[in-house]
Amino acid sequence: MPPDTICCSAELDVNRSRAPTLALFTAEGERGWAPGWDPAFPAPDRTEGAGAVFVTAHAEQMTTWVMVDQDENGVRYARFTPGATAGTVAVTVLAAKSTSTRVRVSYDLTALSPDGARWL
Repeated sequence: MPPDTICCSAELDVNRSRAPTLALFTAEGERGWAPGWDPAFPAPDRTEGAGAVFVTAHAEQMTTWVMVDQDENGVRYARFTPGATAGTVAVTVLAAKSTSTRVRVSYDLTALSPDGARWL
């Protein structure tokens, strides 16, 4: 039976200092390194900071993302894919030096349908 919820995380080291590392995990920052990542902004003058909203499309699913908060220790997003899943994604700084930063990327998602549960 597919899961109704999933919580998972991974830790990784990035060969950049804290601020440039966190910039990689913004909507625009991911565009430079994540194949197929092409966020659209309903309010183009508001692409960063708490409350910023963007939409991504993968296959035939549209996901709406809202930046919940962002500071020097990380960033959190709420995300909603109609008829599939909803939840949060967080990027947390675990350690930072002038040349590298260790982060944890965490997903906490809930299925909204049997299709969403199969995807999880």
